[in-house]
Amino acid sequence: MSVPTTTPARLVFGREPAVISAAIMAAVALLSGFLTPISPTTQALIQTAVGAVLGLWVLIQVRENVVPGVLTLIQAVLPLAVVAGVDWTTEQQGLIYSSAAVILGLLARPNLNPKVIDGEVVPGSVRDEPLA
Repeated sequence: MSVPTTTPARLVFGREPAVISAAIMAAVALLSGFLTPISPTTQALIQTAVGAVLGLWVLIQVRENVVPGVLTLIQAVLPLAVVAGVDWTTEQQGLIYSSAAVILGLLARPNLNPKVIDGEVVPGSVRDEPLA
């Protein structure tokens, strides 16, 4: 039996995530150049949000536990929402982020029930992380 030495590419809509990111940022540049000016700060925040979404997409394909990826996405999108006009203070943003962490932690917590065979707990069957 041979062990594979290559990892398959993680594609988004059949393309590399970097290509998708570049296409979105090209569209933002065209929009900014021809229709409405978009500040460099807003463009940077858009790029951050796009990177976070694409990173989350790849993370979902690779790992079973996506909570860290979702929290990163929330952390990237909150400043973009504020720049877009949502009137949230830093305290409110912190509350959103911490609440999301607690809720996701409760919803995505792996099953901690031990495996029992013939009335005996199987050693090593209680894990606090998902199996890869």
